[in-house]
Amino acid sequence: MIYFHKILPLLTAPMCVVLFLLVIGLVMKRSAFSISGLTILLIFSNPLFADWAIRQAEKPFVPININSLRKSNFVVVLSGDDARFESALRILEKDKADKIIVTAGKTPWEKKQLSDGHKYINMAKQRGIKSDEILITGIVHNTEQEVVEISKIIPIESNLILVTSAIHMTRAKMLFENAGFETVAFPNKFFTGHKTTPMSFIPSASALSRSSNIYREFQGRLFYRLKHSLKSLFA
Repeated sequence: MIYFHKILPLLTAPMCVVLFLLVIGLVMKRSAFSISGLTILLIFSNPLFADWAIRQAEKPFVPININSLRKSNFVVVLSGDDARFESALRILEKDKADKIIVTAGKTPWEKKQLSDGHKYINMAKQRGIKSDEILITGIVHNTEQEVVEISKIIPIESNLILVTSAIHMTRAKMLFENAGFETVAFPNKFFTGHKTTPMSFIPSASALSRSSNIYREFQGRLFYRLKHSLKSLFA
């Protein structure tokens, strides 16, 4: 199931859809398929479209000053980016949380890979963080599993400062709050802010990569919303 969860977004990624349409167009000799594929490619590789999609994904979050945070029981760092853990360390150092929780995230097919959480534990030791000030979950492969594992080590009614990227924050906050946690969002990374230049009108591989990441994020949001709705319907 985990492999399916990871592989399906890749198979439905814009570039895969483009290749599929181009192949169908060539095999069936139907130009409509090929034109559709090229149109999708031009849209998703356009920097202006990529920047617009990122802005939609990052709404409604804005950068937050640590000093403005209300103190919480825990600051939770979701796996995926070392900069998230650096933000959590600053929050702890500012006494805005009692403890840090890190998740042991890793890809399912890399069995010997050190999890993000274990890397963060090592980083914490180097920064002089006491061992009783940081907790780590069991191995997780996605955001939903992170929520489940965190709920095993702390009470559901705990107050959390949630640290992840602005793009990922909507989905993460939704999952934590659906589980019953009270969360305060602390988005640590924003991808908006690119200035419009003549190059913004020229398709690029980097724009395609950004658009594809946003596409995958919206897929995740839709999947979990549907899952939660169905669960509530049949509860």
